[in-house]
Amino acid sequence: MTANDTRLGPPPRDFVSTVLHVVSVLRAFDVSHQQMTLSDVSKRTGLDRAGARRYLLSLAYLGYVVQEGKLFRLSPKVLELGYAFMSTMPIAYTAQSYLDRLTHLTGQPSAIAILDGSDIIHLARSVPSHRILIPTVTLSRRFPAIGTSTGRVLLAFKDDAEREQFIRNASFDGLRKRTITNKAELSAELRKIPKRGYAIADQDVEEGVRSIAVPIANGSSKVIAALNIITNVSTVPKKQLIEEFLPLMLEASRELRSVLATQQTSVVEAPP
Repeated sequence: MTANDTRLGPPPRDFVSTVLHVVSVLRAFDVSHQQMTLSDVSKRTGLDRAGARRYLLSLAYLGYVVQEGKLFRLSPKVLELGYAFMSTMPIAYTAQSYLDRLTHLTGQPSAIAILDGSDIIHLARSVPSHRILIPTVTLSRRFPAIGTSTGRVLLAFKDDAEREQFIRNASFDGLRKRTITNKAELSAELRKIPKRGYAIADQDVEEGVRSIAVPIANGSSKVIAALNIITNVSTVPKKQLIEEFLPLMLEASRELRSVLATQQTSVVEAPP
C-alpha cells in the first residue's frame, strides 16, 4: 500500500487520506527494510520528503517508530496493533495445540491462515525444531490467495457470486505460473476443491515449496480459516501429502470444528 495505491478502488466520501499515509509508512518497513532513512521511506510510500518526515516524527512521538540518527525503524509497540486483532481471533490460540501435534507427527511446518482481500495471512504456526530443508512460515506475511493452498480452499468455499467476483478481478502477477495460469483454470480448480476436500499448491509462489490445505469450519458450518502443511518438494512427494498428511489434517479440522462449535455455544449462552 502506497500513498497513491489504486487497487482499493475509489474511497468513500468521508475517507481521511491521513490514515492511508500513516498505514503506508508503517507498512513500508519489512524484513528487507528494517531500518530506513527519510528518503527511503519517501521512495517506498510515494510521499514527498516533507510528508514522510511529518508522519515518521508523529509515529516516533507516539512510540511506534524509533529514530536513531538518520535511520528510522519500527518499535515493539506496533505489536499492540497486531495483538488487538489477534485477541478477536480466538482460533489462533485454539488451533495451536493441533498445529503442534501435526508438526510433531509429520515433521513439517503447519499453519492456520485466513483470507484478507486478495491475500492470505498466517495467524498461527508450528515449526519443527530440528529439521533442515523446511520452508519458513512467517506470521502476518501476505501471500496471493490464488497461488496458495490455503487461499484456494478459502476461495472455494465462498458463495458463488463472491467467488466469481474474485475470479473476475484476479491478477496472476507475481505467481510462478506452474499449476494455474489463467482465470478459467482457476475457476475450474476452485469448483473441484469442495468435492475433494483439500487443495494443493505446487511452487506457485515460492520455488521449492509445496503445500496442502483443508478448510476449518465453525459451529455454523461456515469456513472461517484454512489449515495447511508446508513442505519442500525435494523431500516430500505429493503422494505423501495426500496419503499420509491429509488424513491427519482432516482429523485436526474436525476436532477444531467441534471445539469452535463449543466456544460459539458458550458465547451465545453466556449470561448478560
